Formats: sequence, C-alpha cells, structure tokens
Amino acid sequence: MQFVDVKTDIAFKKVFGSEKHKDILIGFLNAVLDLQGEKSIREVSLKNPW
Repeated sequence: MQFVDVKTDIAFKKVFGSEKHKDILIGFLNAVLDLQGEKSIREVSLKNPW
C-alpha cells in the first residue's frame, strides 16, 4: 500500500480539511497541542478559504 505525502498542500487539505475526516483533524490537533481531558478539542468548524 502506498501512502500520500501529507506535507503537500493538496494532500493535507484532503486528509484534514473535509467534513468527512473531522475526527482525524480533531485527533491531530489534540495530539500536536497536547490537549487532554476537559481541555481537548471536541468539535471543529471548517470554513471554505475561497
């Protein structure tokens, strides 16, 4: 299985910027920001930058 390089803008937006993958984005943000428990992110709102 070949994986997509998420360091490219298109791949990053596809993985982290869609309503379908909000749970992945929330998990990523909580891990990077080291948020746990009450302080963890539970919901995100995606906006179209265009």
